[in-house]
Amino acid sequence: MLKTGKVNHVALRITDVDKSREFYEKVVGLKKIPRPDIKIPGEWYQLGDNALHLIGGERRREGIDPTGPHIAVQIENLDETKKVLDQMGIKYLDAAVLMKNLKLSDEQMKMVGRQIWVADPDGNVLELQERID
Repeated sequence: MLKTGKVNHVALRITDVDKSREFYEKVVGLKKIPRPDIKIPGEWYQLGDNALHLIGGERRREGIDPTGPHIAVQIENLDETKKVLDQMGIKYLDAAVLMKNLKLSDEQMKMVGRQIWVADPDGNVLELQERID
């Protein structure tokens, strides 16, 4: 069994960043928070102790799509989590493979943390994230 903590963020796919920005800022009253330049349109907002990530555009990959709707849960140790998933035969998508070409700064890496994504039996995506302090 995985060792999980609190919810870190919820991500939604959006079609129009400008319209969504206006809605979440002017109607809902959310405040933007810093977001690394990951070459994908969107915005991040503070949502209590958590965050709302708006991700623009179409589905980017088959299978586990980290840019689609998902919930992110903090974990204690990413390496141990991967070992447990491997032992259980659960497939996951490792962010390290996807992000190596982005050349994020140390500060940007702290924003995103170390992460993997898994899909539940119905295909809903769960991000498992270890914070970098």
